[in-house]
Amino acid sequence: MQLLHQFFPDIKPLEMLGTGCKALFIFDGLDETLLPLNFKHNKVLRDEKELAPLDVLITNLITGDLLGNSLIWITSRPTAASRIPRKHIHQWTEVRGFANERREEYFKKSLRDDNLAIRVINHVKSSRSLYIMCQIPVFCWITVTVMKKMLRNNVTGAIPSTLTEMYAYLLLCQTDRMVEGHYPIESNNVVLKLAELAFRQLEKGKLIFYEADLKECGMDVKEATIYSGVCTEVFMMEGRRRREVFSFVHLTIQEFLAAVYAHHSYMHRKDNVLLGYLKRVSTRWLPKSVFGFHKTAVEKASESPDGHWDLFLRFLLGLSLKSNKELLGRLLHLEAEADEDVARTIEFIKEKIKEEPEAKLNLFHCLSELKEESLVQEVQSFVSSGRLAAKKLSPVQWSALTFELMTSEATEQEFDLRKYIRSEEGLVKLLTVITSSKRALLNRCNLTENCCEVLASALSSTSSHLTELDLSDNSLKDSGVKLLCVGFGSPHCKLKSLRLHKCKLEGDCCEALAVALSAESTQLKELDLSANDLREAGLKGLCMGLCSHNCKLETVRLNQCKLRENCCADLAKVLSSGTSHLKTLDLSNNSLKDAGITLLTVGLRSPQCRLERLRLSWCGLTQKCFDPIGSALSSDSAELKELDLSGNNLQGPDIQLLCAGLRSPNCKLEILRLNECILQKCCADLASVLSSGTSHLKELDLSGNDLQDSEVKPLSAGLASTDCKLETLRLSFCGVTQEGCTYLASALNSNPSHLRQLDLSYNYLQESGVKLISARQNDPLCKLEKLR
Repeated sequence: MQLLHQFFPDIKPLEMLGTGCKALFIFDGLDETLLPLNFKHNKVLRDEKELAPLDVLITNLITGDLLGNSLIWITSRPTAASRIPRKHIHQWTEVRGFANERREEYFKKSLRDDNLAIRVINHVKSSRSLYIMCQIPVFCWITVTVMKKMLRNNVTGAIPSTLTEMYAYLLLCQTDRMVEGHYPIESNNVVLKLAELAFRQLEKGKLIFYEADLKECGMDVKEATIYSGVCTEVFMMEGRRRREVFSFVHLTIQEFLAAVYAHHSYMHRKDNVLLGYLKRVSTRWLPKSVFGFHKTAVEKASESPDGHWDLFLRFLLGLSLKSNKELLGRLLHLEAEADEDVARTIEFIKEKIKEEPEAKLNLFHCLSELKEESLVQEVQSFVSSGRLAAKKLSPVQWSALTFELMTSEATEQEFDLRKYIRSEEGLVKLLTVITSSKRALLNRCNLTENCCEVLASALSSTSSHLTELDLSDNSLKDSGVKLLCVGFGSPHCKLKSLRLHKCKLEGDCCEALAVALSAESTQLKELDLSANDLREAGLKGLCMGLCSHNCKLETVRLNQCKLRENCCADLAKVLSSGTSHLKTLDLSNNSLKDAGITLLTVGLRSPQCRLERLRLSWCGLTQKCFDPIGSALSSDSAELKELDLSGNNLQGPDIQLLCAGLRSPNCKLEILRLNECILQKCCADLASVLSSGTSHLKELDLSGNDLQDSEVKPLSAGLASTDCKLETLRLSFCGVTQEGCTYLASALNSNPSHLRQLDLSYNYLQESGVKLISARQNDPLCKLEKLR
């Protein structure tokens, strides 16, 4: 309370929060704190009156030990968020910046000049590096600031095409404002002091600075205040209650200025600030070269595990170009570098790429800053030729391909490995691309269990964005899926949909799947295990996971898994467990028979069941299943909205038992599929459902049944009812002739019909029958939109 009162004096009347108060604590930019957040060793704190260090207060608030009723909202970059144990995070939102359409919308709204906006958009799209960076909103603002000034003032010279050029122009724009405001820019100028501040604090990992940090770089508060007051778009000051706090507007601006300082220090004093103090002292008499300086920077960035120096390196190398030196010449004197040094740097970067191609994508961006993109251009032409699968790529070419795909707009949402190469080598080499996409299609790619461990590792990485993964039609086997489970059971895995259709599974992996589904952190909502030999033992193991209160699965596909009737008892337990979130269950092409359905409907009738879609096509059912299904549909807790009974031998008078359930006020069924069910005399009962006034049926599929015109007649009477809500009717392969069309045409204009789709394909309608139906489409009472 002392801490809160210090920063928020208005709440001093509030003396304590206590257990009865539900407070919301917002840690805005938690990644900016230098506190260790030591969750493992910090003291557990439960008494809100006990004094404790700030780090202990924060960790105990997040874990819920302190003020357990309070809510915690954290904004942070992913790297910092990963410091918090996953079990303490109940919900997260990832903000990935501007999508493509948002970038263009931003330019149009900011420039308020359509012609100017189009010129800016076209230019940004022409530069790979610029367009990628525009997902960061502040970079869109930088682009607008620079290009608006250049285009409106008809500034001579090339329009910026690299990051270094763009940030150099931004710095010029801001210092122009200082000149216009009559603030002097001396030789020992404030820009260089800011650059030193940027570098020193980047080394420490600090994004916010205080007076002591400014003094370390020879800058006083007054000087910083003047600069932050004029150049608010580079450096800003916030007045807190006890002291001023300074920061750069964005980390990228700090990184650019840090690169300016490092470059300037070397070019003027041959001082390589990237080396530690002792290393600099011990090597001060050794020969020096710009190439050696660049080499140090490249190695420093490559050794950083979190990419901390990546953008700094791109700026530093970009500053070595003569054109960028000339740009900044108005502010700082930067001596020219020898062309051979730049050439050696380019060759060194290419050699570094060869060492570990997949981990060196930033080096391709560095080549872009140096305007050297030969490797990427080579792979671009190679990919466009469509001959990728026929050629063995070198490590450098694989890396160039990865860069090309990583920076492609097309792979941001979905990556399809089949378009490039169908092999495990392709998966491993392009793993960075795969995990950076939201949806990965790896089906039919000749994969085996050998690739599952590396794929699991990628899924459990904090850098993976995958939410959908299709591994169907690969020989993964149970051993491969067991390895895969380690990945999607990880706290960092974002996977929501996993397809393992036809992967040669035999059920031995189901217990591992159950363990992964039971993990507190699992996000999986859709699982497809169709066309695998799971059998009863495999399903029993899987159901253990489905019953877990942590399991979030909403869709499970078990089509063609060699299941028999006994499996339905286990599934019924899942549906009635009270913990299951299942809404869609596909059991088609399994020999469940009527006995199995009787067992399954015990779960359907449970008040705990949430199932909305059930597929039971080709399950060896007869008309005996109508009684338990009808009973389940009419139960008080019925939630089923879609039922597929296609491909079963359902002929017989017991269909009236199903229809009794459909007429029940409790029944919520909207879609019923009865195609290829050997039905002959069923339409009078179905018509009674359509005209009941209680039915919610919107789609009915009777295709592939030998109904003929005699059955279409009573069905049309149901369609003509004012209570009928049917929107889609499928009657293909039903033996309908022109006579049947007469009945249907009459129904279509007998009242304001709701029917929008009618399928009469593969019948004996003849031209006259088609004309009867088509003519009704012009009737104002008819709403038919699609006729087949």
